[in-house]
Amino acid sequence: MRRTTICRSNRAALLAVVAVPLVCPILRAQDTTQAAPAASQITGTHTVAKGETLWSIAQLYFGDPLLWPEIYRLNTAVIEDPHWIYPGEVLMLGPGGMVAQGPPGDTTTVVAQSDTTQIADTVRAQPSAADTVSAADTVVAAPVEAPPADTAQAAPVVEEPPPPPPAESYQTIFDQRVTKAEEVRGVLRAYAEQPYRPLRRGEFYAAGFLSEREELPWATVLGATAQPAITRLSERSSARPYEEIAIQPPQNASYHVGDSLLITRLDRQLVNWGDVVVPLGVARVTAVQQHQVLAEVIMQFGRIHEGHLAMPLEPFRDPGRVRPAPVAQGLEGRLIAPRDVHPLAATGQHLFIDKGRADGVVAGDIFEVYRPASTQLGGASEQVRVTLMVVHTREHSSTGLVLGVTNPNVQAGMPVRLINKMPS
Repeated sequence: MRRTTICRSNRAALLAVVAVPLVCPILRAQDTTQAAPAASQITGTHTVAKGETLWSIAQLYFGDPLLWPEIYRLNTAVIEDPHWIYPGEVLMLGPGGMVAQGPPGDTTTVVAQSDTTQIADTVRAQPSAADTVSAADTVVAAPVEAPPADTAQAAPVVEEPPPPPPAESYQTIFDQRVTKAEEVRGVLRAYAEQPYRPLRRGEFYAAGFLSEREELPWATVLGATAQPAITRLSERSSARPYEEIAIQPPQNASYHVGDSLLITRLDRQLVNWGDVVVPLGVARVTAVQQHQVLAEVIMQFGRIHEGHLAMPLEPFRDPGRVRPAPVAQGLEGRLIAPRDVHPLAATGQHLFIDKGRADGVVAGDIFEVYRPASTQLGGASEQVRVTLMVVHTREHSSTGLVLGVTNPNVQAGMPVRLINKMPS
């Protein structure tokens, strides 16, 4: 049998070829802990430190920053917004423990429940059965120490997610936060700087007055000019705001387009004071015809229909923001009667007093109706029952708007006195 002799030079080359596959797995097996932390550093919870994010915590424990949603899912009771975590918050890393794993391909497994670290034995390579070199001629190569793993190059470069976009908000004056000091100042300002208007235009026109037995230039309302689409059962035609009415002016009266008229009704007569005039609305002349004028209702206080009266509107003089000043021992008078024939129920009603422009009374003056103190032994003291503001003045009488009611039992002839006077 012919024997084949292998020279030592060829044997050395063969051993080098066999040793190369054994060294390569050793080099690949060295990079086993590039992203996984040591077992002693892993716990079931983590306390957030300043500067940390879910992104960095996932990188620390899981070796992959993209696993931060898992930490957020386990801590929704603590974290309201995953973009905002705060130092001192304790985060759970797993139910009762957590397994930290490195990236795929690692052969080192760290178990957090125990202190045992198992490292796969990848240093010893088993020789293949096909190796034709005898044991005597086999040279065991010394393990080659691989250079320390460069974790900076091995770790995948992952960009952090962009910051959350600013929340769109539409703030109104009600959404602005008010400090305690501003709130207190606002309450004090409400008492110290109350908006005050002694008289309003609508209060002046709707007040009513006493004719004082004067012959006023009354015109007659003929009714609404619009024909209703449905036949009405009543003979009267009511007019509403912005509807047109026809008015028959008195003799020798001259009305022009743009003139304002006060629509009224005469309620009753009072002895020595004439008719009680109750306003119903204000109309403005839009057309002048031969025997009538047409006017548009621009303000309404009551029902307007044919048979009511009209007269030129008295101009309103706005006193502005002037406030009446308190006076001592002011002008005294008597209560004539209420404008409407029904008991005094609340504020907003009107009363007539026997003092007017001839006595220096102007719109905005404040009077009070009171019951004098009893002169009998053991009698009651003085009692103020109603406070009213003058909203319309005539020569010898005035109309007061009730501002406050202490006792609704007011009767004609009760004394009144001036307590606040408008500056002249």
